[in-house]
Amino acid sequence: MRVLWIAAVIACSGRPPPAQPAAAPAVVADAGPPADAAPLDQDLPRLAERSLAMYQDIVSAFAASGEDCAAAVTRLHELTGRYRDVTVANAKVLQDGRAKELKAALAPHSAEFDAAAAAVVRSPVVARCAQDPRFSQAFDELLAPP
Repeated sequence: MRVLWIAAVIACSGRPPPAQPAAAPAVVADAGPPADAAPLDQDLPRLAERSLAMYQDIVSAFAASGEDCAAAVTRLHELTGRYRDVTVANAKVLQDGRAKELKAALAPHSAEFDAAAAAVVRSPVVARCAQDPRFSQAFDELLAPP
C-alpha cells in the first residue's frame, strides 16, 4: 500500500403537529474552480489545497470506518471519484518534471500533511485492514493515477 505524505417547518394548527423527520445534515459541496481557472496541474497552489483536502478526507473516512474494512473500502471508492482530478494533476506535474515546483507549493501545508499522514498511519482501520487486498487496492486506486 502506498502512502502519499504527501470534505452538513412546522405549520400551526389546533392539534399537535405531526412528527417531523430529523433534519438532514448540512452538506458542504465544493463548487469547483471558476470557469476561467487554469487546469489543476497548472495551478499548483490550488492543487496543493485539493491534495490537502483529499488527505484530510482520508483521515475522516478512516475515523468514520473504525475497524470496518468494508466500510473503509466503500469510503475510499467515494474519495477516488471525488479526487480523481488531484491524482491526475499530480501525475501530470511529475511527468512534466515539475516535482520541485509541486514540492514548493506543498511546503506551506507541510505540518497539515504530516498530521494527516500520521493520523492515517495510526488509524485503527489501517492497523486492521492493511493486509486486506480489497482495502489495499482501494487505497492504491485513490492515490494512483488512472
